[in-house]
Amino acid sequence: MTVSKMATTDPYKLELDDQKRNVFVTQLHDRDDEDHDLTEFPVVKETAGQLIETGINTFQKTLLLKKEVEVAKVDAELQECRQKFRQKMDDLAERQVVVQKRQQMMKAKVSKFDKFIKDNEAKRRRAIQKYQTEVLLKEQKQSEYEMLCEQLAALKKRRNYLEKKVVTYKKYAAYLLKVIDIMPEDYIQDDDKMKGLMMRHHTLSESNKDLVDNLVSMSDQIEELKKRLDEMKADHDKHKISINSHLSQLQHNQEHRQELNKQEEQSFAANKGDLRKRRTDLGVILMAIDNIADKCRKRLDPPLETMSLEDKLHRIGEYLREQADIARMAAPSGDPSGRGSTDLHKGKSRKKHVTMKT
Repeated sequence: MTVSKMATTDPYKLELDDQKRNVFVTQLHDRDDEDHDLTEFPVVKETAGQLIETGINTFQKTLLLKKEVEVAKVDAELQECRQKFRQKMDDLAERQVVVQKRQQMMKAKVSKFDKFIKDNEAKRRRAIQKYQTEVLLKEQKQSEYEMLCEQLAALKKRRNYLEKKVVTYKKYAAYLLKVIDIMPEDYIQDDDKMKGLMMRHHTLSESNKDLVDNLVSMSDQIEELKKRLDEMKADHDKHKISINSHLSQLQHNQEHRQELNKQEEQSFAANKGDLRKRRTDLGVILMAIDNIADKCRKRLDPPLETMSLEDKLHRIGEYLREQADIARMAAPSGDPSGRGSTDLHKGKSRKKHVTMKT
């Protein structure tokens, strides 16, 4: 097998010489022994280094030599990098020395011109302070100027207003002068006749206003009093009508009561004997109830004087029921005489008779 050249496009593809019968196989030693005239070429896609490393016939010594060559190459590159780093460090040291020398020179210059710098700094601070003071003074003066301008504008406005009022009141001043000329000399005692006349007019005007207000107030009071008088008259009439109505009702009631009293007197005179008889029967019945209740009273019951009529009747009823229960329990179950029921019936009849009399 002869390799002619490597492909330019694909580094992993092999170019072989032309053969009569070239067959690429994927599995070797699987064909029959009768095809001895065929040349077998396996498909190879690995690089040369990979073939050496993964080859079956490659020796360990070859691999070790290859690795040593690679290590030597890496060491050479590392040594070159170290040399470059040392060169850069030397350059940096030289530059640091130059910078230190420059710093020392600058410190010397600064120490030489330190007083000059301090003086300039003090001058600068004084200039800044003066500038700030002048700025504040300028702002203050500007505010004062604006305030004075506003005051001036207000005064001009006030002057214009007063000038208009002078023009307006000038005719009234001429009228007052004419009035002063025609009025008596001793009417006003002040030296300034116009001012005295105005004060007199003001006093009279205030007096007139007070009188008008007083008149209006009195008129309102009169109207209010008239309204109250009308209301009082209406209330008095209503009250008078109500009293008359009530008086007539009372008179009617009195007449009706007098009529009823006459009828009651006549009825009482007619039924006087019957009432006496009823009162006697009622007394007898009450005494009978007291006697029966006294006999029916137990030892622990309250005294007979403290008991009401209902309590007495209730006590008699309880006594009769107890006696009936005792008679029922004492009688035999098959008693044909019915003595117990007879006693119970007698007790109920007695209680009913007493109740009816009451």
